[in-house]
Amino acid sequence: MPRADITFSALGEQAEQRVRLAVQLLAAYRIRAKIRAWDGTRCSLLVTDLSDAYGRRTHDLARARGTPVLAFGTEGGEAGDGIGIADDNSLVPALAQRMRELLALDARDDEPDAQPEASPALCRLAGNEFKGLGVDATCNGRTVRIRPGEGRVYAPTLSDLLSAVDTFCTADWSLTRNDVDGRPREDGASRSLEAFLLQAAFAARDTLPPFPEGRYRLDCWPDVGSAPELIDSLKIAKRLLDGSASSSELVAACRIDAADVNATLWAYAAANLLDMPIDALPKEEPQPQTARPFSGIMARIAQRFGLRP
Repeated sequence: MPRADITFSALGEQAEQRVRLAVQLLAAYRIRAKIRAWDGTRCSLLVTDLSDAYGRRTHDLARARGTPVLAFGTEGGEAGDGIGIADDNSLVPALAQRMRELLALDARDDEPDAQPEASPALCRLAGNEFKGLGVDATCNGRTVRIRPGEGRVYAPTLSDLLSAVDTFCTADWSLTRNDVDGRPREDGASRSLEAFLLQAAFAARDTLPPFPEGRYRLDCWPDVGSAPELIDSLKIAKRLLDGSASSSELVAACRIDAADVNATLWAYAAANLLDMPIDALPKEEPQPQTARPFSGIMARIAQRFGLRP
């Protein structure tokens, strides 16, 4: 029996209920399906509402991967290649039929040893397998070389770097360990690793999974280079340099949106700057570390916003 991994995003309560019922009806078509909230990983079919900004973003990411989409909120739009149309009046059997049509040849055989879908490259970089290690990341023929020891990321061209920023929070990237330091001869562009990862995280902040619960801290200032738009991430860094904090504490203390805090934590962890949860450490708050000061343009930005260490 084929199986399908169906995700949803930006649906209202009633629409979500009807979609869940429709997924159950797929068994009548001999399709074994599961449904879950969209988390940025690959899936067989996305159901979303295009009248919502988050829904439109998940739609664009799914279609970029060739994933079929069943779309609400199209105001009478027409179905196209890989896109089905639904509305608030669509009955459950009709939704199931549209899902069946969209899944068509994409449902995979149900293999007992099937491997789980990869998580976003940024999240994998923060995991134990690659944390703090030199990594070559490749997607669609482009390669960027991540070197935490130097705090730099390298690529053949600036265009490669900019393209990687836009897609690094998808599961499409393959990561390979490479411990050779220094700028590769064929790479002509580089930038601060923290700036690269922060911008990649913020580009996909609405699709990143929740950062693991715990209390975290930083031991040094991140290098955001010439990206003053990341000032909120510097506010978070200042709080984490002063002492450990959880995600909810950062939201309250820095008065920053939870999605931005979540993106910042993922980026700091991927850059190997964020300490692991310290719940097991003694209850006393650790003493603030002496942090290296800003210099140049970032010193002026930090002084303007009261972020000098």
